[in-house]
Amino acid sequence: MPNLHPWINQNEATNKFENDLLSIRDERQKMIRPSCHPTYNERHQKIIELVDWTLEKYKADMENTQQQNDEQEVIIDNIIEELDKKRNIAINKKQQALLKDEVWKYGGEEDTIDYVLFRIRELTGRLI
Repeated sequence: MPNLHPWINQNEATNKFENDLLSIRDERQKMIRPSCHPTYNERHQKIIELVDWTLEKYKADMENTQQQNDEQEVIIDNIIEELDKKRNIAINKKQQALLKDEVWKYGGEEDTIDYVLFRIRELTGRLI
């Protein structure tokens, strides 16, 4: 049966970083169930969306380079830096929010980014 996953090009071998991100994505996809609370499913969906964004960014940046190992490290560092910036924006919005719903929304966004950042750093040996 052909592989229908949109991130895997059957003509190209994916590298370890992509495989790790895909495993996170698949793990979270399996956690989404119709019988679960919508907030629970929404959290997993947001993680999947952030992993997808990371994969898109990584693949686009890798296409623009010679795909050398040093370049891969720089690309991953840049992605981590961008996610850190997104996290800081979410923290600032949460701190400025006056309504309980806004605080919850930005807190959830921060938690999602924290999770993906942690997993990327863990997978690439960049834990601080």
